[in-house]
Amino acid sequence: MDEDEFERQIKEYEDMMFGLMLYQETSPEWAKKAQEWHYKNMKRRGEAALKEAKSLQLNMKAEKTIQGKIKFFEWPIILKEMRFRIDVMLASYKSLFPERPREKSLSKEEKNALQNDAMKRIRIEDIWR
Repeated sequence: MDEDEFERQIKEYEDMMFGLMLYQETSPEWAKKAQEWHYKNMKRRGEAALKEAKSLQLNMKAEKTIQGKIKFFEWPIILKEMRFRIDVMLASYKSLFPERPREKSLSKEEKNALQNDAMKRIRIEDIWR
């Protein structure tokens, strides 16, 4: 894997972690409570992997041995059904708020808009795949 591919993977995983946060924030309260442990665990693993990947990326230019390390770098697995939810939330967010800074907290109205848009994107067949 070359540096450009590794950088692309970092950006993609950052998007997934952001989508995971969007999914959690827009979930009903009962679902948040039921999924809290899993969400925190996925978030912790994802953030640790991103930190390690960014560290490798920073050191890549200085050390030739880093290139060998990125060959064996593995991202934490995100289950297919969770990846589907993350992808739907990301698509909704990018469609509704293309220029919005990700660091800014979502308002209640923005969360509702995300939920509504995500529901429009999901077909019944998708739910059972």
